Amino acid sequence: MFRFSAPYPVIQPDAASVDEYDYIIIGGEFVSDELEEHSSNSFEFAGGTAGCVLANRLSENPNMKVLLLERGNARLGWATRVPLLSTNFMSDENAAYKWPSMPVKNLTDSRSLNLVTGKGLGGGSAINSMQYTRGYPQEYDLWSKAGRQGWSFNEVKGYFDKSERFVSTPVREHHGLDGMQENGLYVIWAILIFPLQTRDYILYHEVVASSNPQFSCADACVDLGLPYVTDINDPKAPLNVCGKFDCTIDLDGHRNSTFNAFLPQALAEERKSHLHICTGAVVTDLVLEGEPSGTQIVKEVNFQKETGPDTTIHHARARREVILCAGAIATPQILLLSGVGPINKVKKPVKKALAGVGENLQDHLAMGIMYSVPTADSLHIIQKSRLRALIELFRYITFGQGLLLAPVTQLSILVNSAQIDDSGHIIPLTTSGLPDLELMPIHFNYSDPPIPFEAGVFSLKVGLMRPASRGSVSIASESPLERPACDLAFLSDPSDYAVMRKGIKLAKRICEKMNERGANLKDLYLPDSESDEDLDAYVQKTARSTYHYGCTCRMAPEDDPRPGVVDDELRVHGIPNLRIADCSIIPDMISTHLQAPVVMIAEKCADMIKSVTLECT
Repeated sequence: MFRFSAPYPVIQPDAASVDEYDYIIIGGEFVSDELEEHSSNSFEFAGGTAGCVLANRLSENPNMKVLLLERGNARLGWATRVPLLSTNFMSDENAAYKWPSMPVKNLTDSRSLNLVTGKGLGGGSAINSMQYTRGYPQEYDLWSKAGRQGWSFNEVKGYFDKSERFVSTPVREHHGLDGMQENGLYVIWAILIFPLQTRDYILYHEVVASSNPQFSCADACVDLGLPYVTDINDPKAPLNVCGKFDCTIDLDGHRNSTFNAFLPQALAEERKSHLHICTGAVVTDLVLEGEPSGTQIVKEVNFQKETGPDTTIHHARARREVILCAGAIATPQILLLSGVGPINKVKKPVKKALAGVGENLQDHLAMGIMYSVPTADSLHIIQKSRLRALIELFRYITFGQGLLLAPVTQLSILVNSAQIDDSGHIIPLTTSGLPDLELMPIHFNYSDPPIPFEAGVFSLKVGLMRPASRGSVSIASESPLERPACDLAFLSDPSDYAVMRKGIKLAKRICEKMNERGANLKDLYLPDSESDEDLDAYVQKTARSTYHYGCTCRMAPEDDPRPGVVDDELRVHGIPNLRIADCSIIPDMISTHLQAPVVMIAEKCADMIKSVTLECT
């Protein structure tokens, strides 16, 4: 399934500093010197994903010289393309940066949570659980109504389509067919292993009926009044719904990250004369100079090697623009180290006071309720049975089928908490707001740190999709190698508790309905009762990050009540040749996974940059 090839065409930091570039793209993620081991995880990471998209689009013109600076490396190993194996990022120190958050005072014992960002070209898209979800049109229409010109759904839909190559059948009218990134409906490939999860029993390569179709989590949702849809990305999909995920897996059964999709080796080789991809480079700061107009201009990007004794600072000059794509943690860190941000938080001297840099940090807080199931009905079968692991490896290598092909989480249950009554049942409503909860069945131990178990584990994740709580990112020191201080501030707004209580109650009703159908889920790790006190205590004890960091460089006016950092063209206020194109610019956290929206943002950013180039020629 994988061919051997020559080394990927990258350059070292010293080689990147000898040229002047039209565009400098800063990808990559934050590095940590503290690595920890944890169980398998399956979540979405947005930071660093956009850099490969921009590098592709801005280097289409051979007359434009482009530099992509990446803190990680070009991960080309066989396992990096195997869907299930590449999602187990906690076991691979080369796949992700991991470090603890600041203590979260509203959690039990003010515990810290694990922060994780992707490490290498493609960023989080190289290690996430591959969900491709655009979000509801209303999300983007809210941006437009708030004054963000050019960001309504009708105005951004074309950028979703541009990047997407939908490869499943039948073809759907709301998807792109000619883009760089392949995705499709891969839930059906895993149904033999996990009959609890889906109600579609037709395999892509073979026709097999599940032995226990009545156990389906999706059918339980339908029983409770949530409609089931086959295309969760349909703009007309109900706001309260359950449906299968589309996943960024290509027709050969490989993970299709933005690195694989937008910077494949053949393209990188073809463009290497004018597209320089520099890995292992840590950006130390941006060199800004004042203009007579009062604005600042980025003249140079300073960077050094990520590892090794060589601490030489290298410099690259930008003729046109610099684009930050380092994610919602590293992007504000770079700005703060460059003297851009709140006056009391930046490295001195202050170059541009911007109160919003690093503020408004949001994430999809989540926790799970867990049940004991037969080992064969969970991912733990691979851990506990060497024979089964070998069988699945053989199936994947030989036929492109089996468990290693399967996305870990395959069904999304989206609900607005206003449609859940106090007993956890769905209230029929003719209208509803955007979902503030997402539940996902996951076939492994979802607790962090893991709880003990003997057989297999079925978890139903409850995620807070529109948190009211907001945290912040600050620099812990003036060293670019030291991890930033990240205050997630989970549950700092009490209204988040009420939403999570309803989500847990609904999750329990779904599992009860599954048991009524014969699933035989046995209680393993749940709240002591459904009183507010016990539910809140369970959330405080089990809450975790889903690594969906966003909103730290909001797209909003500089004088907004929650100050913005970039304008509608993604230019940093007061620095016209510096743009940001990653999940940090999202004005408020959206009710969806972030991979597809970030790729859309990068596509739109590339077009805006190109339009300026055309105006100047």
